[in-house]
Amino acid sequence: MSNKHQVGEAVDIARSLVGGEVPVGPPVLALIELARGFAATEFDVPDDRDADGYLFQYGKVSWFPEPTFVLNVVRQLEVVGTDGEHESYSQVQFEYRYSLDGELEAAGSHSEWWFPGDGTPFDSWLDSVSRSPIGDLLEGREPREFLIWEDQS
Repeated sequence: MSNKHQVGEAVDIARSLVGGEVPVGPPVLALIELARGFAATEFDVPDDRDADGYLFQYGKVSWFPEPTFVLNVVRQLEVVGTDGEHESYSQVQFEYRYSLDGELEAAGSHSEWWFPGDGTPFDSWLDSVSRSPIGDLLEGREPREFLIWEDQS
């Protein structure tokens, strides 16, 4: 029997990492620590190169009633059917949401993927993310909210 978790458990496992609390400290570093903790859990996904990866992203979003800037780390897990064929992706997100102001709008947007087959060790990728200039801009700002949520695509 496999010690790997089912993809359907992913968001609950992610939420257990914070216990309902907003992570303390600089937001980029907090997301990196959450990603490290979450990466310790293996999920039952195919052996494909892009079946289990991470995305670091930030930028202005327009799907909320008020102007919003988001910073998040996403773990993308492939979901397969009983026939072993691709069905969808589960994207578990650790997300800070901030009120958009001129400085954050000027920061623009950024997204950066990591997958095991890319040739870059996960810790090296996280170290690179930790040096993102957005960290300095967000340090000391109060997020409007922090959420852990799941999207299926």
